[in-house]
Amino acid sequence: MQNDTEFGARAFALAQLFVAPVYIEDIQIWETIRADRDYLMRYFRQIGQELIVDEAEGYAFIRQIELDGEERLPRIGRRQSLGYTATILLVCLREELARFDAAPGGSTRLVLTRLQLRELVLQFVKESNNQIRDMRTVDSAIRRAEELGFLKTIGAAESETLEVMRILKARFGPSELESVKERLIRHGEGRT
Repeated sequence: MQNDTEFGARAFALAQLFVAPVYIEDIQIWETIRADRDYLMRYFRQIGQELIVDEAEGYAFIRQIELDGEERLPRIGRRQSLGYTATILLVCLREELARFDAAPGGSTRLVLTRLQLRELVLQFVKESNNQIRDMRTVDSAIRRAEELGFLKTIGAAESETLEVMRILKARFGPSELESVKERLIRHGEGRT
């Protein structure tokens, strides 16, 4: 009989997937997900979640199942709006990732500096009379993207170098990207 304080590898995989994506670099949890994929998929499906495992890109995460019609689904999280600047940042990052993947080269990691991220976003944000506030708004969007797991600081916490996480491709597919672009265009037209 198992002691209540002894938890198996499956419990750690479940707990991690509830909190954040799992990457191939987290070898123990990654291998547990691969080995117990069918069980984990059934478990998450019972609570309205879908387990996504992309072995080629090296990540796994859960997302809310969306059904058409009147059927109710359990939700484990709230939908949160990103805000205009954070949405622009994610669209820019997704397009940068697509360009990076299309370009010849040996690297699989897209790494950008905070300055490059700011420049990406500021070209789409209407300039105000307060450049410091504009920069803070963009920096806040960068922090939000980090919190959501789309950007990862490389090195020390205050490092100026960030990796664009490949999970952005799964969370922000081509159809969602086009939909968001259309909404941003409408939003931008309403602001002028």
